[in-house]
Amino acid sequence: MGRARHPGNPPCHTRRRLFALAAATPVLTFPLLSRAADLIGHGAMVNAVAVSPDGARVLTGSWDYSAILWDLASGSQRASFHEHAAGVTAVAFLPDGKRALTGSRDAAIILWDLESGRSLHRFEGHGATVAGLAVAPDGRSFASAGWDFAVRVWDLESGTPLRVLEGHGANVNAVAYTPDGRRLVSAGYDFQIRLWDAATGQEKAVLEGHEGSVNGLALTPDGRLAATASSDETVRLWDMEAGTLLRTLYGHSGFVTSVAVAPDGRTLLSGGGGDRRVRLWDTATGRQLASFRGHEKPVLAVAFTPDGQSALSAGYDAVVRHWDLMSKADADRQ
Repeated sequence: MGRARHPGNPPCHTRRRLFALAAATPVLTFPLLSRAADLIGHGAMVNAVAVSPDGARVLTGSWDYSAILWDLASGSQRASFHEHAAGVTAVAFLPDGKRALTGSRDAAIILWDLESGRSLHRFEGHGATVAGLAVAPDGRSFASAGWDFAVRVWDLESGTPLRVLEGHGANVNAVAYTPDGRRLVSAGYDFQIRLWDAATGQEKAVLEGHEGSVNGLALTPDGRLAATASSDETVRLWDMEAGTLLRTLYGHSGFVTSVAVAPDGRTLLSGGGGDRRVRLWDTATGRQLASFRGHEKPVLAVAFTPDGQSALSAGYDAVVRHWDLMSKADADRQ
């Protein structure tokens, strides 16, 4: 795998060099609040989380081999899905909100009817863990990121594999469509972010700058920026048109596992594997706005709700926490 690293063994020289700059601005720290909406029920670490388009439900994937559909308001389970033969590592809702995809360490992807709990199709072709899923904006196809070093594109209705995108030199951890559906972005253990033509599979650009594996990826709603989370202890923002690094966000201590961009594009979330924190950032300035603590073990995935007012974080501690991003109650200055 060349220079690939496991997320649990990040380089620390970047943080030592510039962590003092990140610490100079006061940040609101939110302690764990006792709220019924925390999602507790998985039997092992939860490393995938997605919110339904209507914001009412949450889908999570766990190393207990299951995916669970939750009611967000009450925190109760609505359904669970159990056909994978290994841990569930990626989840995604379809635009209709009635179906969803799960990807697994068993190298398979399953399409589910969320109302009946019935599996509709099994997609097979990856040779290793499916680490990321992205549904095209038109809902007709989807892409999967695999630890076989490939991104695969599938026809959603027929189950037909459409193309394989090859170029990464190590495990691919994340994939995303641009809002217009014309391009795909992928990231992985080779420290790189790759931009592809979604229709042809042609590689358009390679973005370099991270000093560790790229573990998470998210795009702004206008498709102009990409945010990436890395084992080098940073979150980075990239100009997708110019193909250049825009800014680097320092503040996490330890590897960063995940990133999500708010629906309005003004803020982003990152999940800390090393420091077990969820951090909220201003996209335009790179300033850290708040830090949320409560997970007892690494944070593995983060997601915004569609209204941008709350967030979910999934952890190695088998808990999914629900955060109110608007409230400043019980906040401590640091």
